Amino acid sequence: MKIGILTFHNALNYGAVLQCYALQHYLQAKGHDVEVIDYRAPFIEEQKKFLSKTELRRRGFVALLKYFIIRLLIWPAWRKTVHVFYHFMISQLHLSPRAATAADIPAGYDCILFGSDQIWSPKLCQGFDPVFWGQFEKHGARFVSYAASAGETSELDKADWHEVEQRIKAFDAVSVREKSLQLALQEHCGVSASVCLDPTLLVDAAVFDRIAVCPEEQDYVFLFNVIDDPAASRFARCLATRLGSAVVIRGQAKPQLKSRRDKLVTLKEAMSPEEFLGYIKYARCIVANSFHAIALSIVFQKDCYALKSRRSGRVEGLLGSLGLADRIVSATEPVDTVSSIDYQAVNERLAFMRQSSTQFINSQTA
Repeated sequence: MKIGILTFHNALNYGAVLQCYALQHYLQAKGHDVEVIDYRAPFIEEQKKFLSKTELRRRGFVALLKYFIIRLLIWPAWRKTVHVFYHFMISQLHLSPRAATAADIPAGYDCILFGSDQIWSPKLCQGFDPVFWGQFEKHGARFVSYAASAGETSELDKADWHEVEQRIKAFDAVSVREKSLQLALQEHCGVSASVCLDPTLLVDAAVFDRIAVCPEEQDYVFLFNVIDDPAASRFARCLATRLGSAVVIRGQAKPQLKSRRDKLVTLKEAMSPEEFLGYIKYARCIVANSFHAIALSIVFQKDCYALKSRRSGRVEGLLGSLGLADRIVSATEPVDTVSSIDYQAVNERLAFMRQSSTQFINSQTA
């Protein structure tokens, strides 16, 4: 079967590109002819520009001048960041011809899988992107959402749910990533959806081993502070002190102008997705407020702690389902003890969740 994947494959985001890589690999291993549809979502392409039109519209003269100076200072790291993500995309993903609009989406697929990641989040996508909602000619293809996410469902209002109710009719089958979205779709739209694993959890560590790059650092705690929580570095340093380790801090894929440094901390900028995998694989422990950093920690069977944040509902749902609710902590909590995860029990739960997810995807691509 020829299958197209529509997701955030070209974002400057480690989780986004790695979940796409994992889904592509899973489908190829099943014998399918797979293409990642190279749709360049406008809001993602805007984020890659040196000067964002959105930011320019919001600012007064003084703030605009400050913004311009900051952009100049981070430009070398930013340019490298864009390059390493582009290299990953063209070297690791099997891409279709490029598409700029819904009308450009190529034909010839037997099935198009929409997802995973937050492709249905109006906040992230700056509205309802017609491509990710299947608002284009099917040409005989089945439209199936796989582990699609809308972000935090509490952020959707009545008007948003009305849009969802109309647009979701385009799909022949629906699966979502979070239980909360499954319940919300039933309540607001009368739609029955399956809950499926994020693609990073659909495959085993060997899929990522083949591209993970071993870091120079050894015996370290890896902090992935995507929400930019000021208390996160303190928590990681305290944890590292108890373990007798160093700390490697990484923020978002986007370079930061200011970052805190001390003798225990090494800051990494413009890290490639392959290097990101390596830092997780070889870490002594991972501390993160990122869904995908925690998901990949589980795939590599690493000790990890998920930091609570204003948007931690998705990772809390995942860890709760795996019996790891005790790994959800506040960055302000004292680090009194350090415990290891019993992965025998986790793997049993994960295997059950994988079974239901693979049943869904296999039934839709048979």
